[in-house]
Amino acid sequence: MAEVSLLPTFSETEASLKLVQQFLPKTPLKPENGLSGLVGTTVFMKHEYVSPVNSFKARGALTLVNSLKRTREVERVVTASTGNHGSAMAYACQEFDLPITVVVPQGASLPAGHLFIEDGAVPQIVAGTSTIGFEISEQLGNSIDAVVVPVGNGSLIGGIGTAIKKMAPSVKIIGVQSEAAPCMTYSYQQKKPINTKSCRTFASGIAVRVAIPEAVELMMEVVDEMVLVTERQIKIAMGNLYSISGVILEGAGAAALAGALKLRKNLRGKTVCLIASGSNIDKSLRCEILNDYIPKNRVNND
Repeated sequence: MAEVSLLPTFSETEASLKLVQQFLPKTPLKPENGLSGLVGTTVFMKHEYVSPVNSFKARGALTLVNSLKRTREVERVVTASTGNHGSAMAYACQEFDLPITVVVPQGASLPAGHLFIEDGAVPQIVAGTSTIGFEISEQLGNSIDAVVVPVGNGSLIGGIGTAIKKMAPSVKIIGVQSEAAPCMTYSYQQKKPINTKSCRTFASGIAVRVAIPEAVELMMEVVDEMVLVTERQIKIAMGNLYSISGVILEGAGAAALAGALKLRKNLRGKTVCLIASGSNIDKSLRCEILNDYIPKNRVNND
């Protein structure tokens, strides 16, 4: 079986952006003075949770489902998801009137005309996420030094990194994972796919145990650094984001801030863009953050 490249071309990014903009407004990218004081540098935030599915995944889903619909070869999409991916695929399939099954029994065979979608292993999904990098480059121009991105299966950072590196090669692309789910960080460090036995992070959007080889290969091309943060550091970031902005992001959505706080000495004096990837959070976690992680006086990132 021929290896599939996830690297989108510039024309594929432009085509995806043109499609996405028919359904979604450009997500806000704002200077965040409160976060700037927190991190000790100039911080912008790309608010990717401002979408019909409250996460960045609508972009890749729309791009993929549009492509499938145009082929007229797929009768039904089948996918597995812990949440955001399934929601985004359901949204896109509804927009394009293509049936979808989000959960399938393990080991089930698929009938003809049914296509199983593995999030993170599909070029069109990465082309969709590359539109975020394109928008950042348009919105901030050459005034940015680094983009900090939460990393799950690698499709988000791979797409963002591809677009930004083409338009501004000197910008650093920094990925963030939880220490409880580090497979893509280990893969990046060892330059080959490294699976882990578990991925016990509460941040389901970055809970990945199996590294997709094509995603690792793309990360090697466009990512400059990976950083691991603790579960507590992610929750502290969630509390600080709520205290400053009034929005509670999901764990993955706050991971970029957790990473920036851990790297603040290295980022001092630079202009940094954080990717707030999603805001789908369950009631119990929301209560925990509100009760235990809203800062009283100052940030403690320990």
